[in-house]
Amino acid sequence: MAMLMVDYKKVPPDVYYSVKGSLQRDYIQSRYPSYHESMLDSFEIVSIDGKISVYYYKDGTLKIEGEQSNPSYRRIIKRVNGLISKKDYI
Repeated sequence: MAMLMVDYKKVPPDVYYSVKGSLQRDYIQSRYPSYHESMLDSFEIVSIDGKISVYYYKDGTLKIEGEQSNPSYRRIIKRVNGLISKKDYI
């Protein structure tokens, strides 16, 4: 299974928290320990198809990692792309 990571650059905190809130409405999130001091927040979404990890860093980088074959991962990326203007943050 191929893991994919989608990166968004310079995402402001208010945009990140709106993304997180949007995902909370449809997915159960579990707190993910922020091991790295440059990380501001992180959580996992566990679906029947596997887990999706979301990392938000102090520099505004948002990373979303999951299996390419996971339909929930693809839906989450589509939703985040709709909430975040890719031209501004990639």
